[in-house]
This record gives sequence, structure tokens and C-alpha cells, in this order.
Amino acid sequence: MELGKSIKYLRTNLELTQKQLAEGICSQSLLSRVEQGLEIPSVIIVHNICQKLDITIDTLLSTSQLDSPFIQLKKELQELFLSHDFETLYASLHKKTLALFETHSQATHYYFYLGVCELLYKHHPQNAIQHLEEALLLNAQRTTTHETLIHSYLMLAYFEDNNDINALKQLNQCLLFLHKPVEAFPLMPTIYLNIARAYANQAENLTAIEYLHLGISCCQKQNSTFQLSHLFFELGVLFIKTNRKQSGIRKIKFSLELSSYLDEQFVTADLTKRRKLLY
Repeated sequence: MELGKSIKYLRTNLELTQKQLAEGICSQSLLSRVEQGLEIPSVIIVHNICQKLDITIDTLLSTSQLDSPFIQLKKELQELFLSHDFETLYASLHKKTLALFETHSQATHYYFYLGVCELLYKHHPQNAIQHLEEALLLNAQRTTTHETLIHSYLMLAYFEDNNDINALKQLNQCLLFLHKPVEAFPLMPTIYLNIARAYANQAENLTAIEYLHLGISCCQKQNSTFQLSHLFFELGVLFIKTNRKQSGIRKIKFSLELSSYLDEQFVTADLTKRRKLLY
């Protein structure tokens, strides 16, 4: 049963569906039973699963300790990322050694978080590019939501660094992913948000608005509020830019009320600061 939990943890950590992991190895129903602890997989299946997850069997077995310090650390870092507390996230990353992540084949996540912090907290796009490129290089699974998430932040970093050519290459990777049939994941609204910001950066405001609406729709489908405040705020900004000032002001006001209601203190602080610069 612990083995099944470990497989599920590693699969979801890479944002793979059961169908994606099972493909070429076993049936999806068998994988589901394994993850539920209802069936013991053969050695061959375990070996193939480890290969697809890009880990050793020893790593899989060690992950069975679901309350291990590393698992707890990963949860803490993810919570800081989801709450937009990039200052604490940045400090936490520098307190922990990269070797700890490398031991668990998770270095891609270390560099991803570090890159996002360099971009959104330290405002060092060149450092962000370096770390996010490293995260892409170390990402074991391709065409996943996690990889596209990296592309979306890398795109913003390149735009911030005035490197439009590479930024547009990253945007293209994000669009290629979204044009394929994909299952919804909790961080999907972030990809829509970042794409909208990229189009807004190119003054393609109507296209940016379209992707913000897609992000809001994604939140509704997932029954999630993650990034919803940011999506409405950006929508308000673009409404103002497209001569719909009153509607834009209402959207911005709603985004602040929403972030306050959801107790998103770091989001509220950020949006309040940005509103003061607008009007």
C-alpha cells in the first residue's frame, strides 16, 4: 500500500495523469488499483514505472516514507508558492542545499521556485532565466503542465530582459501545449495568466483579455480560487487600456475584495500597490 502511495505521490508531483504514466506499461485501471494499494505490481511494472518517472527503485522505496523531512519541505515550499509569499520562499530555498533535491531527483523544482523568486521578488530577469532554463533542462517529463509552467515564467523573464525573440519561442511552447487535449491541473490558471501578460506586453490587449477569460473559466471548472484575484485584476487593467475605464475599475475593485475575502495577504498587498500606480 505504501508503494502505491509513493507512485501516486511521484506521479502527481510531475503532474502526470494515471493514463499518461500507465501508457506503454500497464492498463490505467491496474495503475489505479496499485495506487490504492489493492494490487501489488510485478517487478517489471515497477521497473518501467521508475524509468518513466526517471528515478531509481531505491528512490521509489525511500519515498514510501510519506512523512519524510523532504516531503514536508516540498509541501512547505509549494504552500509558499501558492500563497505568493516569495520572500519566505526565497529565504527557504537558500537555507536548504540543492543536494537534498538532487538526491530525490527533484532539482527541477528547486530551480523553478528559485527562478520564479528571482523574477517576481528580486526582479532579476537574467538570474531568473538562468534558473528556469536549468529547471527545463532537468525536467524529466516532457509536455507536462509543470514543463509548460516553466516555459510561461521563462517567457515573462525573457520579455523583462527585452529578449523578445526567445520570449516568443517560450510563448509558442505554451500555446502548443494548450492546443492539445489536456486535463485540468491546479496550476493551469497560472499558465493562462502568464500568457495573457505576455500578450499585454506586446500590446495585443484583446488576445490578452481572451486568455484571462480562459484562466477564469479554468478556475471555475476546477472550483479553485488560485490566481483568480490576479486574473480579475489584469482584466481590469486591460479594460482601462481599451477605453472601458469604469468596467476596469470595477474589476480591479472586485479583485481586491476577492483577495481580501480569501485572506490572500501577499496578493492583496501586491494588487493594492499596483492599483495606486494606475489611478
